[in-house]
This record gives sequence, structure tokens and C-alpha cells, in this order.
Amino acid sequence: MSAVSANVERVIAMAKGNGRLTPKSVSVWFEAMPFDGQVALLNELQKIHSKVRQVQINALKRQLAALENGSSNGHAEPSVPKRQPKKSNVKVKYRDPKTGGTWSGRGRMATWLAEKVKAGEKADKYLA
Repeated sequence: MSAVSANVERVIAMAKGNGRLTPKSVSVWFEAMPFDGQVALLNELQKIHSKVRQVQINALKRQLAALENGSSNGHAEPSVPKRQPKKSNVKVKYRDPKTGGTWSGRGRMATWLAEKVKAGEKADKYLA
């Protein structure tokens, strides 16, 4: 058994001992190790982390591919049409006889009417 494996086994034993492995306890244990042991352990942890990281990346890629195909669980879902908001038929209240522009009187004033009102004309002149 290598020194790194022995160190990993010691960490596992520490965790099993009281059921809790805190960052503080690991830090104290790590500081007590000889420098060469620290370097070896860090290299081993880096290898393990790289493997776990790659597994996570692959899982996320699979999820992304499933979402791009329109599925959240990896299976194709039937497309359900979304409800379109009802368009209300509102009578035209203002009409520009020259351009045919209209405004229902709801919401922000139509640009063409706002320009005419700003120029001094009365909006009532364009009532339909």
C-alpha cells in the first residue's frame, strides 16, 4: 500500500470514528503530515477530482442535449400548444383620414395623434 493510500485510509478511519469529518479536523491532520506526504496526497486528490469532475461534465452535457431536444427527462415530450392571449376587438376611436392611422383610445397615445396634439390640434378632430 502506498503512502497516499495509507493517508486516504487514515482520513476514512477518522471520518468513521466519530461520524464527522470537518474541514478543521482535516486541516489539522493535513498540517501534521510531512511535506512529501502532503504533495503526494494533493496529487492523488487532484486525480480523483479530475475523474469526478469529468463525470459531472458528462452528466451535464447529457442533460443539456436532452433539453435541446425538448425533453427534461431524456424522453421526447409531446408538444402542447401554448395558449394565446385573447385579442379583444376594440372599436377604433381616433382615425387619421389622410394616412389611415388609428388608435382605440387605450394605452399610450398613437404617435401620429400625439404629434398632431403637440402641434396644437385637438384630438377630438380625429374622432372616428
